[in-house]
Amino acid sequence: MLEQSAPEISSETILGASVPAAGKTVADVVAAARAVLDQRGVCLVRGFPTEPGKYLEFLRGFGKPLDNYASRSELADDDPHPQINRVKYKPPGQYTRKSVHYQEGELRPHSARSWRTPRPACFAMLMVDPGWRDTPEGQRGESLVLSWRHLFARLAARDGETFTRHFERLTTTPIQFAANNVREEYTDIPLCYPLPDAADAYDVGVRLKQDITEKLPDLKGEIDDFDAYTEAVDYLVTNAADPAFQAVFPMDSGDLLLIDNNRMAHGRRNIVGMRDDAINPRELWSVTVE
Repeated sequence: MLEQSAPEISSETILGASVPAAGKTVADVVAAARAVLDQRGVCLVRGFPTEPGKYLEFLRGFGKPLDNYASRSELADDDPHPQINRVKYKPPGQYTRKSVHYQEGELRPHSARSWRTPRPACFAMLMVDPGWRDTPEGQRGESLVLSWRHLFARLAARDGETFTRHFERLTTTPIQFAANNVREEYTDIPLCYPLPDAADAYDVGVRLKQDITEKLPDLKGEIDDFDAYTEAVDYLVTNAADPAFQAVFPMDSGDLLLIDNNRMAHGRRNIVGMRDDAINPRELWSVTVE
């Protein structure tokens, strides 16, 4: 459970509460990370070994690492383990199936496996190679984290009745959508759903698919007052994408970011994939934990 007085999420608070892994056992790192995760909903571990076995041992301290949902397709033909998704730029022509992870550009704030039931508890990213860091700020694939609870509290104070109207629709309208490259059991709960250990009215779970606005037209016949619902989703997506609400920071090799997948969104800034025929070596391993 996130503590009642959980601090605002910023790059400074995330970096300031980071857990050093050097010289510690995996069990010791798990214990220290759990304390931070329970208080803040996000924990950055620094200096963690970039070894698949150690990474998964750490994550088993928080639940069951799920198989990479692309592990049975050519999307994952070079992943280091069936439960690990290697996020690395690939030039066009080096892959036959489309994945946002292979491409240049940003990833807007979203939830891991937003379609799935049961909802995965955590999402983790381990930076193996940070890639080019001499590109301009905002072009380095900086990681971003967003706290839904803090976003909603600030929007309520800023927008009043407008927020209340949209929040009501997002918390009461069931919606079901499919994944792009996987078949799993889908949920039909609202995009914003109640949590059994909520700290306050804005402490809700959110399952935001990165391309949700592109999925909505296919669901028009299944959603009451579709136009009003679309407006509410646009409001959510637009404000989540506002840098003013995001914690943004670059990750170094050995940085392991663990987030509460109900309460936090994750994403990244733009990545430059190629320059002068060289390929950006940036490589990150992501895992979803149930």
